[in-house]
Amino acid sequence: MSQLIRRTERESDMQCSASPWPVDQAAERHNPEGLRGAATGGSWAGRRFLSARIVHLLRPATKQIFARPADPLSVALSYEILRNGIGVLALAFPIVMLVGGGLGDIQSSLSAYYHFSPAAPTQYGAGTMRDAFVGMLCAIGSFLFFYRGHSLQEDLALNAAGISVVLVAFMPMDWPAAATSSTSIAGTIHWVSATVFFVMIAYVCIFRARDTLCLTCDAARRRTFERIYLVLGSLMFLTPAAAAISFDRSGYATLIIEICGIIVFSSFWLVKGYEIRSSLRRTIDAD
Repeated sequence: MSQLIRRTERESDMQCSASPWPVDQAAERHNPEGLRGAATGGSWAGRRFLSARIVHLLRPATKQIFARPADPLSVALSYEILRNGIGVLALAFPIVMLVGGGLGDIQSSLSAYYHFSPAAPTQYGAGTMRDAFVGMLCAIGSFLFFYRGHSLQEDLALNAAGISVVLVAFMPMDWPAAATSSTSIAGTIHWVSATVFFVMIAYVCIFRARDTLCLTCDAARRRTFERIYLVLGSLMFLTPAAAAISFDRSGYATLIIEICGIIVFSSFWLVKGYEIRSSLRRTIDAD
């Protein structure tokens, strides 16, 4: 094939040189469109390369992006990315709310960003960060719901936590917060769902995080992770209680407690991902 292409090109060059017109004029008279294509780099070799790349995109892959002999379908890698994604997205949530809502208009809680707008501060549901608030919480809730736990108990707890986060997003708090003495049904569901979320994650931290420690052969390393999960779970249990105590108080106490609870939640997922990743790596290296 390559010899045929080179012979065709040589014959074409000889025909152009034998023409009574200059080379460019002859090519333009016989094939003006082809001359313009050649001038823009559309050569035969370029077209062949592009066709080969398109065919390559349509063929089944023969190797992974990150080859792992012990993980031929990249299932473990996908779960690792998912765990890290949950932690990073949760960590970004308060930052997005504070910066997007304006550092000069910091609210008393993260839930208030669903409603608050500098143009209409008392209007219900007019928040400038409402879409981001709902979108990020729904993304976190979806991750938690579709994430498969290591055990049935962990899976059910994560499903409940994911549903609770979505309810927090779609059942906003009452607004303005001090306008009514009683709480509406949506406001009640909002705070109950937030409490269920923190309690379920605390349960996973304290009681279910140890389910994967069987992969760790080092006893000292296993005890270290157990202590870390116990501390994180205890802090998660304290978050809704502290938020309920500080809710009726002025200032930023509730906001600070919520941010601390989210940081603990994010830390759990990042530490858990590191624990499983390092344990699997040590097991593979030992084999």
